[in-house]
Amino acid sequence: MPPALPAPASLTRRDFLAQAGLGAAALALAPGAFAATPAAPAAAKKFEIAGFEKHFFEKYTPDQLAQTADEMDLHIELTVRPDGHIKPEAAADELPRYVEALAKKNRRILVVAASFIRPDEPHFEKVLRATRALGIRHYRHRGFKYDLKKPIKPQLANFRSMARELAAIHRSVGITGLYQNHAGADYVGAAIWDIDHVLEDIAPQDFALALDTRHLLVEQGRAWPSAVSMISPRVGSLFVKSFKWDRDRTIETPLADGIVTKTMVDRIVAGHATLPVCLHVEHLKLQPIPFDQRAATVAAFRADAAVLRGWLGQA
Repeated sequence: MPPALPAPASLTRRDFLAQAGLGAAALALAPGAFAATPAAPAAAKKFEIAGFEKHFFEKYTPDQLAQTADEMDLHIELTVRPDGHIKPEAAADELPRYVEALAKKNRRILVVAASFIRPDEPHFEKVLRATRALGIRHYRHRGFKYDLKKPIKPQLANFRSMARELAAIHRSVGITGLYQNHAGADYVGAAIWDIDHVLEDIAPQDFALALDTRHLLVEQGRAWPSAVSMISPRVGSLFVKSFKWDRDRTIETPLADGIVTKTMVDRIVAGHATLPVCLHVEHLKLQPIPFDQRAATVAAFRADAAVLRGWLGQA
């Protein structure tokens, strides 16, 4: 992950975009704004589930990835990163091929996992526009990090400013940015209250939280319900994986064997009629998996997906 970043240069275009986003954001977060659309009854809820494809970095062809998604019985969270499945500069050419191949199997890309942090990075808007043009409504931001040798509050002010610039661009494109919380002392969002502060007054349809169950429980412990209650209006996606403790060390586990529970998932999705859900199978060793050796990885995704569907009432 890149180090903490200095404050971005002030540009007239950015100022315009940031200001353009504030009015609607304030309206979206005004008292009663979320109550205007009642939550659907539990039986009517439908959560589409994607598998995060970072285990398939052997670079599967579009047809190979589509076949793998179909075997997993999942949609896809696709990496568009310099070290990912598609490089950012190739997104406009390659993304349509993956979308077309997946569609033949009745599968979709629910989320594009990107490497972007700042709004002025090369290819940023091009990737977002190529993504949205294909009907993909969510991309994942790479996340901010603290420099722990410097005061925290000025850094938070910088991240708040950058988040508003990003949100304004997201709105202009018509895409929702997702910020995933990660466990770790230098990750903005590990404490939850800090990402709530960074995203304050930003409409969730412009920039929302991808709430990660594993990272949430690592950092919040028994206090996770209050953290969920605070951050719930900002949740725009659910990322699911689990672990167990070995003294002060975490061991990644299948969902059936870890300490993340249905109770946690229920609390997170309460009040949301629909959310894109991403399944991350972190208990597998991260290494290139050739296409003809994918069977064990596919089986691990299917097993975790069966547990997850049970938790969501979609078994």
